[in-house]
Amino acid sequence: MDEIVKDFLIESNENLDRLDQELVKLESEPSSKELLASIFRTIHTIKGSCGFLGFTRLEKVAHAGESLLSRLRDGLLALNEEVTSGLLAMVDAVRQMLAEIQSTAHDGENDYTELREDLKRLQGIEGTPAESASPVARDAVEPTVAPKHETASAMSDPSPVPIGAKALAAPVKNTRAVGSDGKQRRPSAGKIGGLLVERGSVTPEALALALQEQEGGDQRRLG
Repeated sequence: MDEIVKDFLIESNENLDRLDQELVKLESEPSSKELLASIFRTIHTIKGSCGFLGFTRLEKVAHAGESLLSRLRDGLLALNEEVTSGLLAMVDAVRQMLAEIQSTAHDGENDYTELREDLKRLQGIEGTPAESASPVARDAVEPTVAPKHETASAMSDPSPVPIGAKALAAPVKNTRAVGSDGKQRRPSAGKIGGLLVERGSVTPEALALALQEQEGGDQRRLG
Protein backbone atom coordinates (compact mmCIF):
# COMPACT_ATOMS: atom_id res chain seq x y z
CA MET A 1 0.00 0.00 0.00
CA ASP A 2 1.24 3.49 -0.86
CA GLU A 3 2.83 5.36 2.07
CA ILE A 4 0.53 8.34 1.56
CA VAL A 5 -2.55 6.10 1.82
CA LYS A 6 -1.20 4.52 5.00
CA ASP A 7 -0.71 7.96 6.57
CA PHE A 8 -4.19 8.98 5.40
CA LEU A 9 -5.72 5.94 7.16
CA ILE A 10 -3.82 6.56 10.40
CA GLU A 11 -4.65 10.25 10.46
CA SER A 12 -8.32 9.73 9.52
CA ASN A 13 -8.93 7.04 12.16
CA GLU A 14 -7.28 9.19 14.83
CA ASN A 15 -9.47 12.12 13.80
CA LEU A 16 -12.60 9.96 13.92
CA ASP A 17 -11.75 8.77 17.45
CA ARG A 18 -11.59 12.41 18.53
CA LEU A 19 -14.77 13.19 16.60
CA ASP A 20 -16.65 10.45 18.48
CA GLN A 21 -15.78 12.13 21.77
CA GLU A 22 -16.78 15.53 20.43
CA LEU A 23 -20.16 14.24 19.25
CA VAL A 24 -20.86 12.96 22.76
CA LYS A 25 -19.98 16.39 24.17
CA LEU A 26 -22.09 18.08 21.52
CA GLU A 27 -25.23 16.32 22.78
CA SER A 28 -24.86 18.18 26.08
CA GLU A 29 -23.61 21.39 24.39
CA PRO A 30 -25.60 21.50 21.13
CA SER A 31 -24.89 25.19 20.52
CA SER A 32 -21.12 24.97 21.03
CA LYS A 33 -19.57 26.70 18.02
CA GLU A 34 -16.14 25.39 18.99
CA LEU A 35 -17.26 21.74 18.94
CA LEU A 36 -19.20 22.16 15.71
CA ALA A 37 -16.25 23.85 14.03
CA SER A 38 -13.87 21.08 15.15
CA ILE A 39 -16.19 18.31 13.93
CA PHE A 40 -16.66 20.13 10.63
CA ARG A 41 -12.88 20.45 10.15
CA THR A 42 -12.38 16.73 10.74
CA ILE A 43 -14.84 15.72 8.03
CA HIS A 44 -13.61 18.48 5.73
CA THR A 45 -10.04 17.18 6.09
CA ILE A 46 -11.07 13.62 5.23
CA LYS A 47 -13.06 14.84 2.22
CA GLY A 48 -10.15 16.94 0.97
CA SER A 49 -7.68 14.08 1.29
CA CYS A 50 -10.03 11.82 -0.69
CA GLY A 51 -9.86 14.36 -3.52
CA PHE A 52 -6.09 13.88 -3.63
CA LEU A 53 -6.20 10.11 -3.38
CA GLY A 54 -9.14 9.34 -5.67
CA PHE A 55 -11.48 7.73 -3.11
CA THR A 56 -14.60 9.15 -4.77
CA ARG A 57 -17.22 7.14 -2.87
CA LEU A 58 -15.76 8.09 0.50
CA GLU A 59 -15.49 11.67 -0.69
CA LYS A 60 -19.24 11.74 -1.49
CA VAL A 61 -20.18 10.46 1.96
CA ALA A 62 -17.85 12.91 3.70
CA HIS A 63 -19.20 15.75 1.54
CA ALA A 64 -22.78 14.95 2.54
CA GLY A 65 -21.80 14.99 6.22
CA GLU A 66 -19.78 18.17 5.75
CA SER A 67 -22.76 19.97 4.18
CA LEU A 68 -24.99 19.07 7.11
CA LEU A 69 -22.33 20.12 9.61
CA SER A 70 -21.88 23.39 7.74
CA ARG A 71 -25.53 24.31 8.30
CA LEU A 72 -25.28 23.35 11.97
CA ARG A 73 -22.09 25.39 12.37
CA ASP A 74 -23.66 28.42 10.71
CA GLY A 75 -26.75 28.25 12.93
CA LEU A 76 -29.10 27.37 10.06
CA LEU A 77 -30.10 24.09 11.71
CA ALA A 78 -30.52 23.03 15.33
CA LEU A 79 -29.08 19.77 16.61
CA ASN A 80 -31.74 17.21 17.50
CA GLU A 81 -31.95 13.45 17.94
CA GLU A 82 -32.57 12.77 14.26
CA VAL A 83 -29.66 14.95 13.11
CA THR A 84 -27.38 13.34 15.70
CA SER A 85 -28.37 9.87 14.45
CA GLY A 86 -27.62 10.94 10.88
CA LEU A 87 -24.16 12.20 11.85
CA LEU A 88 -23.38 8.99 13.74
CA ALA A 89 -24.46 6.92 10.74
CA MET A 90 -22.18 9.02 8.53
CA VAL A 91 -19.23 8.44 10.88
CA ASP A 92 -19.93 4.67 10.89
CA ALA A 93 -19.98 4.65 7.07
CA VAL A 94 -16.68 6.55 6.92
CA ARG A 95 -15.11 4.03 9.32
CA GLN A 96 -16.31 1.09 7.22
CA MET A 97 -14.93 2.65 4.06
CA LEU A 98 -11.59 3.32 5.74
CA ALA A 99 -11.51 -0.35 6.77
CA GLU A 100 -12.20 -1.31 3.15
CA ILE A 101 -9.30 0.85 2.00
CA GLN A 102 -7.09 -0.79 4.63
CA SER A 103 -7.99 -4.24 3.28
CA THR A 104 -8.19 -3.65 -0.46
CA ALA A 105 -6.66 -0.20 -1.16
CA HIS A 106 -10.08 0.81 -2.58
CA ASP A 107 -13.09 2.46 -0.92
CA GLY A 108 -15.45 -0.35 -1.88
CA GLU A 109 -18.54 -0.56 -4.10
CA ASN A 110 -21.08 0.88 -1.64
CA ASP A 111 -21.59 4.61 -2.15
CA TYR A 112 -24.24 4.82 0.63
CA THR A 113 -26.84 6.50 -1.56
CA GLU A 114 -29.63 6.18 1.03
CA LEU A 115 -27.46 7.65 3.77
CA ARG A 116 -26.44 10.58 1.59
CA GLU A 117 -30.05 11.27 0.65
CA ASP A 118 -31.02 11.12 4.33
CA LEU A 119 -28.29 13.62 5.21
CA LYS A 120 -29.62 15.90 2.47
CA ARG A 121 -33.13 15.54 3.82
CA LEU A 122 -31.91 16.58 7.25
CA GLN A 123 -30.52 19.73 5.64
CA GLY A 124 -33.89 20.41 4.03
CA ILE A 125 -32.40 19.86 0.55
CA GLU A 126 -34.02 17.46 -1.90
CA GLY A 127 -31.75 15.08 -3.80
CA THR A 128 -31.14 15.94 -7.47
CA PRO A 129 -29.78 13.93 -10.41
CA ALA A 130 -26.78 16.28 -10.54
CA GLU A 131 -25.58 14.88 -7.22
CA SER A 132 -24.68 11.56 -8.79
CA ALA A 133 -22.94 13.16 -11.75
CA SER A 134 -19.20 13.15 -12.22
CA PRO A 135 -17.10 16.03 -10.81
CA VAL A 136 -16.74 17.40 -14.34
CA ALA A 137 -20.52 17.40 -14.83
CA ARG A 138 -21.08 19.11 -11.48
CA ASP A 139 -18.61 21.82 -12.43
CA ALA A 140 -20.49 22.28 -15.69
CA VAL A 141 -23.80 22.99 -13.95
CA GLU A 142 -22.19 25.13 -11.26
CA PRO A 143 -20.20 27.74 -13.21
CA THR A 144 -17.96 30.13 -11.34
CA VAL A 145 -18.72 33.79 -12.00
CA ALA A 146 -15.51 35.79 -12.27
CA PRO A 147 -15.26 39.32 -10.87
CA LYS A 148 -15.66 42.10 -13.44
CA HIS A 149 -11.95 42.96 -13.43
CA GLU A 150 -11.12 39.38 -14.47
CA THR A 151 -13.62 39.21 -17.34
CA ALA A 152 -11.19 40.32 -20.08
CA SER A 153 -8.52 37.75 -19.23
CA ALA A 154 -11.13 35.04 -18.83
CA MET A 155 -12.45 35.71 -22.33
CA SER A 156 -8.98 35.28 -23.80
CA ASP A 157 -8.63 31.88 -22.12
CA PRO A 158 -12.07 30.25 -21.74
CA SER A 159 -10.79 26.89 -20.46
CA PRO A 160 -11.72 26.18 -16.82
CA VAL A 161 -8.88 26.36 -14.31
CA PRO A 162 -8.93 23.78 -11.47
CA ILE A 163 -8.40 24.93 -7.92
CA GLY A 164 -4.72 25.48 -7.22
CA ALA A 165 -3.79 25.75 -10.91
CA LYS A 166 -3.18 29.50 -10.72
CA ALA A 167 -0.77 28.96 -7.86
CA LEU A 168 1.14 26.38 -9.91
CA ALA A 169 1.36 28.67 -12.91
CA ALA A 170 2.37 31.90 -11.19
CA PRO A 171 5.16 32.62 -8.67
CA VAL A 172 4.02 33.41 -5.15
CA LYS A 173 6.24 35.30 -2.78
CA ASN A 174 4.54 34.25 0.42
CA THR A 175 4.45 30.48 1.01
CA ARG A 176 1.99 30.80 3.85
CA ALA A 177 -1.77 31.21 3.55
CA VAL A 178 -4.08 33.06 5.90
CA GLY A 179 -6.84 30.85 7.29
CA SER A 180 -10.36 31.86 8.27
CA ASP A 181 -9.11 32.47 11.83
CA GLY A 182 -6.72 35.16 10.58
CA LYS A 183 -3.62 33.09 11.34
CA GLN A 184 -0.95 32.25 8.80
CA ARG A 185 -0.41 28.59 8.08
CA ARG A 186 1.76 26.28 6.00
CA PRO A 187 1.14 22.58 5.35
CA SER A 188 2.69 20.38 8.02
CA ALA A 189 5.18 17.80 6.79
CA GLY A 190 3.37 15.15 8.82
CA LYS A 191 0.05 15.60 7.00
CA ILE A 192 -1.15 14.33 3.62
CA GLY A 193 -0.51 17.71 1.99
CA GLY A 194 2.99 17.85 3.43
CA LEU A 195 3.79 14.41 2.04
CA LEU A 196 2.63 15.49 -1.40
CA VAL A 197 4.91 18.53 -1.15
CA GLU A 198 7.84 16.34 -0.12
CA ARG A 199 7.26 14.06 -3.10
CA GLY A 200 7.16 17.01 -5.47
CA SER A 201 3.53 16.36 -6.48
CA VAL A 202 2.56 19.91 -5.52
CA THR A 203 4.37 23.07 -4.44
CA PRO A 204 3.92 24.46 -0.90
CA GLU A 205 2.54 27.67 -2.40
CA ALA A 206 -0.04 25.86 -4.53
CA LEU A 207 -1.18 23.67 -1.64
CA ALA A 208 -1.46 26.54 0.84
CA LEU A 209 -3.46 28.72 -1.55
CA ALA A 210 -5.69 25.84 -2.64
CA LEU A 211 -6.53 25.02 0.99
CA GLN A 212 -7.23 28.70 1.58
CA GLU A 213 -9.67 28.73 -1.36
CA GLN A 214 -11.43 25.63 0.02
CA GLU A 215 -11.81 27.29 3.43
CA GLY A 216 -13.43 30.18 1.62
CA GLY A 217 -16.11 27.85 0.29
CA ASP A 218 -14.68 26.59 -3.02
CA GLN A 219 -16.09 23.06 -3.41
CA ARG A 220 -13.77 21.93 -6.23
CA ARG A 221 -11.23 19.21 -5.60
CA LEU A 222 -7.65 20.13 -4.96
CA GLY A 223 -5.53 19.48 -8.01
